[in-house]
Formats: sequence, structure tokens, C-alpha cells
Amino acid sequence: MSNMKDKTILFVILFLIFISMHMQFPVFTPLAVSLGAGSFLIGVMLSTTSFVNLTGNIVAGSYIDRFGAKWFIVIPLFLLSISLFSHTFIEKSSHLFFLRVVNGFILAFLTPACMTMLASFAKSSQKQSKNMAMNTLIVTLAMTVAPLIGGFLGERFGADGAYYAISFTTAVAFILSLFFLNQPSKVRPVKKETGILAMFLYPPLLPVFLTGFAIMFAQGTLMYELPFLSVEQGVTKGTVGLMAAFMGIGTLIVLSLVFLHKLPAKFRAVVGLFMMAGALVWIMFSGSIPTKGSLILFGAASGVIMPAMMTLVTEAIEEGNRGKAFAFLSAVFSVGTISSPFIAAAVRTYISPYFVAWVVMMFVIMFIGLVLMNSQKHRKTIQS
Repeated sequence: MSNMKDKTILFVILFLIFISMHMQFPVFTPLAVSLGAGSFLIGVMLSTTSFVNLTGNIVAGSYIDRFGAKWFIVIPLFLLSISLFSHTFIEKSSHLFFLRVVNGFILAFLTPACMTMLASFAKSSQKQSKNMAMNTLIVTLAMTVAPLIGGFLGERFGADGAYYAISFTTAVAFILSLFFLNQPSKVRPVKKETGILAMFLYPPLLPVFLTGFAIMFAQGTLMYELPFLSVEQGVTKGTVGLMAAFMGIGTLIVLSLVFLHKLPAKFRAVVGLFMMAGALVWIMFSGSIPTKGSLILFGAASGVIMPAMMTLVTEAIEEGNRGKAFAFLSAVFSVGTISSPFIAAAVRTYISPYFVAWVVMMFVIMFIGLVLMNSQKHRKTIQS
């Protein structure tokens, strides 16, 4: 019963965290432009934030495994609420740049800590899959609603009003984590602690990390390009938020198909990658403004891939090393998020950034295909 209560509270906290993060989506780029930042500087801001997140992830994993997840949720939420509230005082693009860096470092501890705690609530692969699917559902609901709320607040009350609401939401998550979230029982020490390099080269996890990079590169490209529609195409902030909501609708549709959890996680991950590659092609041929269908398909692909990917991590790594595993996966996410806006900003004058994202996606699909073929050949050799 205690586990169920803690899991419910953690889901509420995750919902509030992602609400606060994605409420910024329709507001951030127009705010940066109003402070004098150009498209390239905005790309650098997003990339630098993710780079700081990457370095923090590498540090965070070992400490989460050693000291437990709770305080790596509580303290970052407190600091994050202060940082987000500070957005209401900025007057220069350099101030915004500094706060993005701070946010990136804080989130480096917060995200893997939440995933490590969530993974501790299940003891079987099927329960892990259900928990990770529920996590994706909660995050998707937040990502669907948040841009609409952020766009409305940005239009009605300006960037300051939006960031007041964002910081308040994060403060509520902090209070919940401090007073109502319990530290999971201490796990038994593992026989051998896995290092960062060994974690990356571990064969069962390498395809997972490449998949994480590919989907975050594609998602980062899309999240970089969509807000520019309000600057370059005259699309309102509310409409940009609605476009992000269509992706959430696609994810929700997939997550409602509960039978998917019975399918092998590897199969779901590969199918999701093909779906996302198809969505990128559709977006490329949609003209300057992506169609609703292409955004829904993109979101559906995310809904297939994310639970499968998280399940693969928990299946491959014992509990005492999961903090490092999720931290490293978050670091891989950051690499995708770092590179995508930077590359999109550099190439968008010459070719579609969506084409670059599609090439990355197809490379990962081919690599995973080769890995699966080699593993099948290895099995046949052993059997013969």
C-alpha cells in the first residue's frame, strides 16, 4: 500500500515537473527574440543547457545509487522553482542564457532520480513495462496540456505571467516531494559496480542508447523549429502550443492500446523508430507548416518507443546500478538535445533540419538491424 501511495505521488510530481517544463515551449523563443537573441543564439542556448545537463547526468548517477533518490528530487525541485521564478526579472539575453544553464544542471539530477525511484516500485518485467507506460502517459498528458496553457498565458499575460505560473507549479511539486514522498528501502549492494564506459559499451544497452539519441535528436529538431513559426510565419503562440498538443494526442492514442505491453520491448522500439522516420518524411513534404497528421504520427511513435526503451534498461541492469543507467540514458538524451538545435540552426538556411533528423534516425535503424542479425547468427551457431 505504501508503494502504491509513493508511486501515485511520484506520478503527480512528474506531471507537475513536465507541465512546468513544457509550459515554456511557446514562450521561450519569442522571449529570447524580444531580448535580442537571433536564431543561432537561441540554438546555442538550448544546446548549452543540454550540455550542462549532460555533464550533470554523468555525476548524478553514482550519487543517486549511493544515497537514494528522494533528496535528488526534493533539492533540485526547490532550486528549480527559484530559477524559474527568476525568469520574471531578466532584462538581457545573457540573463536568459545563464538561467537556462542553471536549469540544465538542476534537471541533470532530477530526471534520473525520478526514473530510478519509479523503477524500484516493480519487481517483474511486465510491471516495469506498465509503470514506464504510465510514466509516458503522465508525461504525455503534461506535454499535451502544458503548451496550450503556456501559449494562453503568454498571449494573455506575457512572459512574466507565464513564468509566475511555471514557478508556482514547480513549487507545488517541491512541497509534495518534501512532505509526502518516502525514500525507497535501501537496495542490496551489487557484486560489481558498473563504470560509465562499461555502461555505454554494455551490448544490451548500446542499441537503447542509440535509440534514445535518435528520438531526442528528432524531437529536439521539431521543438526548435515549431516556435519559429510564430516568428517567421506569423503563427500565434497558442497555435504553436496546439501543434505540440497534437503530438501528445498521438502518444495518448498509442498508450491506450494496452495490449502493446505484451509485445517484446525490442520489437516495440524498432517499430516506433520506423514510425518516427515516417513522420519526419511527412513533415518534410508538408511545406512550411507541419500537418496535424504528421505531428500525431510523431507523437504516436514516441508513445511506442519510450516505454519500450525504459523497460529494456530495467531488464538489462540490476537495481543497484539503475541510477547510473538512467543517468547515462539522460546524458544520451542530452547529447541528442544538444546537437539537434545547434545543427538545425546551422543548416536550416540550406536544407531542411527534418532531413538531417531523418538521416540520423535511419542510421540508428540500420545499426540496430545489424545488431539483431548478428545476435540471430550467434544463436544459430550456438545451437548447431
